[in-house]
Amino acid sequence: MANIGLTNIWYSLLTEGADGTPHYSGAKNMGKAVSCSVSITNNDAKLFGDDGLAESDTTFASGTVTLGLTDDDDTIFAEILGHTISDGLVVKNANDTAPYIGLGRIVTKMVNGNYKYKVEFLCKVKFSEPSRDETTKGESVEFSTPSIEGIVATLANGDYNKTEIFSTKSDALTFLKNLMAADGTDYRVTFDLMGGSSATVEDVTVEAGDSINLDDGTGITPPTGYEFLGWATTDDATTPNVTSPYTPSGDITLYAVYKEEEI
Repeated sequence: MANIGLTNIWYSLLTEGADGTPHYSGAKNMGKAVSCSVSITNNDAKLFGDDGLAESDTTFASGTVTLGLTDDDDTIFAEILGHTISDGLVVKNANDTAPYIGLGRIVTKMVNGNYKYKVEFLCKVKFSEPSRDETTKGESVEFSTPSIEGIVATLANGDYNKTEIFSTKSDALTFLKNLMAADGTDYRVTFDLMGGSSATVEDVTVEAGDSINLDDGTGITPPTGYEFLGWATTDDATTPNVTSPYTPSGDITLYAVYKEEEI
């Protein structure tokens, strides 16, 4: 299993309740990814007794993350560094404090000749002000991309990282966004039967992060001469592109996909 790509850097502001429960404000795209480096340091404490190792501690101690992006968008960097923006003017104050955020990315992998998409989510990160390095244009153009470094911390329950592998990038992105969904966010899933009919398929409201089971065709009467194949996110799809159970990442319409019956 080899890493062959990096996409979709997303973040969300984080607050923790009095009981330690994390609350995210909703996923936002940080920009196009150039690089991401995560370094984790574990405890390395040992207790010896009776001429042997009696106890050891190799638990998580701390971590750092360094991001390379194509652009240092002021509206994004100001939010994750605790600065203010007034009429487009970014104001940095010595007393500004960077907030904690959740930070996720999608790593493209090659597994036995097939693409897989791994979500890597850091539950609690705080970034620090990046250094600036600009040079004048020479005889040839050289791209200079910004980087920013942060500290990886743990939530009250000890969680600091979550990962899962998906077969499609869209499923990976849905999962990543839902990890950072705002409390109480509901999504509306509308079903378009595309000429078919059903007494059981109804539009539903789903809480962010929850999944629904999609009708497999048993409750659907297709148009005459057609058979049901599944569901898709566009009305011109000829093959299904969503699977059940389905987790929406926003309000969406799912369209029934049919094919002509073989005679």
